[in-house]
Amino acid sequence: MRLARIGIIAALLTLLTGPAPVAAQPSPPPADSGERPGPAVLYAPPPDAPLLQNRDPRFDADPMLVSGTDAYRDGEYLYQDFLYDDCGSNSDGGGATSQSACAGDVSYPTDDARYGGNAADLVEFRIATGQHRVTYRLTFNTLLERDSTIAAIAFDTDHDDTTGMDRLPRDPGTPFPGTDEVVTAWGTGAEHTSATGGTTPVDIRTDLEANQLTITVPRDVSDPSGSWETTVATGLYDRDTGGWLKPQLSADDSAPGGAGPLDPEPSGILNLAFRYDEPVVGENTPPDTRQAEALAAHEPARYSQPIDFDALDAGVRRDSVPEYGTTIRMFPSRLDLGEGREAEFPQYRGQLQPYSLYVPRDYEPGTPAGLTLALHSLGQHYWQYNGSTGIQQIGEQRDNIVATSLSRGPDGWYQHEAEFDVFEMWNDIARHFTLDPHRAAISGYSMGGYATYRLGTLYPDLFGKAFSTVGPPGDGIWLPPAAPTGGIETLTNLWLENARNLPYLNVVAGEDQLVPFVGPRAQNLGAPEVGVRGFDQLGYRFRFVVYQPAEHFTLAALGYDIPMATDFLGEARVNRNPHHVTFAHVPASDDPSLGLVHDHAYWVSDLAAADTSAGAGWPDGSDLPAKARIDAFSHGFGRGDPPSTSGTDAGAAPLPYTEFNRAWGRSPAIPVANRLDLGLTNVRSVELDLARARLDPQRVLTVDTTADRDGTVRLAGPFLPGTQVLRDGRPIDAAVGPAAATLPVIAGGHTYTLLPPGA
Repeated sequence: MRLARIGIIAALLTLLTGPAPVAAQPSPPPADSGERPGPAVLYAPPPDAPLLQNRDPRFDADPMLVSGTDAYRDGEYLYQDFLYDDCGSNSDGGGATSQSACAGDVSYPTDDARYGGNAADLVEFRIATGQHRVTYRLTFNTLLERDSTIAAIAFDTDHDDTTGMDRLPRDPGTPFPGTDEVVTAWGTGAEHTSATGGTTPVDIRTDLEANQLTITVPRDVSDPSGSWETTVATGLYDRDTGGWLKPQLSADDSAPGGAGPLDPEPSGILNLAFRYDEPVVGENTPPDTRQAEALAAHEPARYSQPIDFDALDAGVRRDSVPEYGTTIRMFPSRLDLGEGREAEFPQYRGQLQPYSLYVPRDYEPGTPAGLTLALHSLGQHYWQYNGSTGIQQIGEQRDNIVATSLSRGPDGWYQHEAEFDVFEMWNDIARHFTLDPHRAAISGYSMGGYATYRLGTLYPDLFGKAFSTVGPPGDGIWLPPAAPTGGIETLTNLWLENARNLPYLNVVAGEDQLVPFVGPRAQNLGAPEVGVRGFDQLGYRFRFVVYQPAEHFTLAALGYDIPMATDFLGEARVNRNPHHVTFAHVPASDDPSLGLVHDHAYWVSDLAAADTSAGAGWPDGSDLPAKARIDAFSHGFGRGDPPSTSGTDAGAAPLPYTEFNRAWGRSPAIPVANRLDLGLTNVRSVELDLARARLDPQRVLTVDTTADRDGTVRLAGPFLPGTQVLRDGRPIDAAVGPAAATLPVIAGGHTYTLLPPGA
C-alpha cells in the first residue's frame, strides 16, 4: 500500500472561490459531536500542488481547473487542457469505443523513467505580457527529465495562410501553413524563429517539481499586438536530432509507436491546446476525439486560437467556463504515486486527477444543491454518463450536481486508491460549489453498481439513497456460496446490515452475461439455502427491479434511461442520527495506509474487533473474514422500529420489468426513556455518542447489553463527578470522567445503570 499524505484534518473545509465569487460550505459538515461521516480525506485541507502554483512572480492568476476552457485575468491569458489526452493521431482509422482511454493510438517509448507514458500531456498554457517582454508558460502532467518534452507555440500574425512558413523549425512532421513566428522549447533550450528574421535563442526556465517550462521573449525579438492566431503543440524531444520524436510502427525504448494505415507517417505531435469543442462534455467519448482526427489529417491548425494581446495589455477579465451543464474538472490529489500513466492499476498516477461534473441549469451559487455520485463501470472512465438520459433523470430533473470520478483507472473497483479518489473528488466539489450536506445519493452502473453497494454500506451516514444498475455485490463474479472472483473480503454482503437506514434501488438484467443473476438476487432476496441474507431477510427497504429480456449492456445502450430513479432518489435526505443503528466492521475491507478504516457510522465510532482471525464474529465453522457488529437502539427518540412489508410490482419503462420490494410503514411511538439497548458480537471496544443518540448522561441512564464476549463500551458525554456504575444492580469499577464513561461489558445479557450523584 502507498502512504497517503493526508495532513492534519481541518475543522472545516478551506473556503475557495468557484465558478462565481461565492464561498462553498463544507459537505458533509462536521457532526455536532462524535465522529464525522466518511473518511478523513473528505475533510482534509488542500494539498501542496506544485503544478498549480505560480512560482514566477509574472504569473498570479489562480488556475481554472476546468478542461477545454480559457480566460483573460488582469494581464494573463490561461488555457486549461484535458488530462491524459496525449495520444496523438488516430493513425489506424479505427473509431474509439466507449471503453477507449484515447481516440489517438500513438504509444509512448518504453523508457518509462524518461517519459512515464505521459510526457507530452499539456495541463495548462499561459501568457503574461509586460512592457519589455512576453512570458509563456507550459505546465505538463508529467516531466521526469528536463529534455523529455518539446513544444511549439506557432503564431499566424496576419491571419493569412499564404504568408510565412509552412513548416516549423525542428519540424514535427506536419504542416503549419501561415506561420509567421514560432517559439520552440525543449526544457534545456528555447528559441524564437521569425519567417523573416531568423532564429534567436531565448530564456527558458524548467521547474521539474512544478512540471513547468517558462519562456521569456523580449519585445525587441517579438512584439505581439492585436489578435495573433496561435497554435500550441507538444510532443517528445529527440536528443539526437534536436527535433521531435516521430512514431514508428511499434514503440521501443527511444521511439513512440502507432504508425498505421490511415496515417503511415504520423507527426510527432501528441497534444494540442485550444480544444473547446471536444465532444466528451456531451458524449461517452475520450477527451482527445477531435484532436486525434485533426492530427490524423495533419491539420494541427484546426485548433488555432486568436490571442488578443491588446486585451492582455489592458488587463481585461473574461472566461469561457460554463455556469451549468457538463464540465471536465481536475483536482490535486494528496497521494504521492509518482507521475505518468501505467498499464496496471492505479494507471493514472499523477497528482492531478480529472472528473466529470454535471451542474443543473437552475443551480445558483450560494444556494445549497444536492450531490449524486454516478460511478463508472469496469473499463470505463469519468466521461461514461456524459450527455445521457440517465444524467438528466438523476441530475437535471432533481436539481442535483452529479459527479463521476476517474478513480485512478478503469478497473480499481472503488477500493484503495480508487475509493480514496471518490472522496478527494467530493472534497474538491465542496470547495467550488455550494452543496447541501443533508442531501446526497450514490449510484453507478456495473462496477459502479458495486461501488454503490460498497461505499453505500461502508459509509451509510453519507447518503440518503442508493441506486445501483447491473452491479455485482462483490468484486468480480459472485456465485454464492463461492467467494467473488475478486476475493471474499470484497463481498458487500458481509456487512449488508449497515444499510438499515439507507434505502436501495437495485436494477438488474435478467440475462446478464457478466453479472450472473444469482448474485444480485442473493443480495436482494437472499439465498438462505447457502447461508446468505439479503435486504429482504434483514427487513430493510429495497427495490429489486429485473428487466427482462435484457443483458448487461442493454440499459447502457438505452442511455441509462431508468425513469423510476428520479422519484426514488428524490431529495435523498440523509438521516445522520437514527434511533436504531446496526453497524458491522470488517477489517479486511480497510486500507489503513490511506486512512480508509470503516469503523464508524452515525453515533457509533471506533468499532474494533476482539478477534481478527478468520471466522471471528460468525457462526462456528465459518472461514469468512473477521467481523465486529453492534446493534444499538436508543429509546431517547421515543420511536420504535417501523413495520416492514414485502411487495411486488411490474411495469414497462423503458423495457418490461418485474419488481420485488420491501417498504416501511410509520414508526410507532414508544415511551421516551434514557435507555440504550446494545447487541455486541466480537466487539473489543466501541464508542457511542450520547448526545446524537438523544441520551442524557446527567440523568439515570440504563444500558442493556447482550454480548458474545467481554469488551468495553465508551459512552461519550458530559458525566457528572461521582457518577456510579451498577451491573445488574451491583456497583462495579468503571472509569467515569467528565467527557465519557467506559463500561466493562461482560459476556451474556446484563443491565448497566449509570447513577449521577443524588439519583
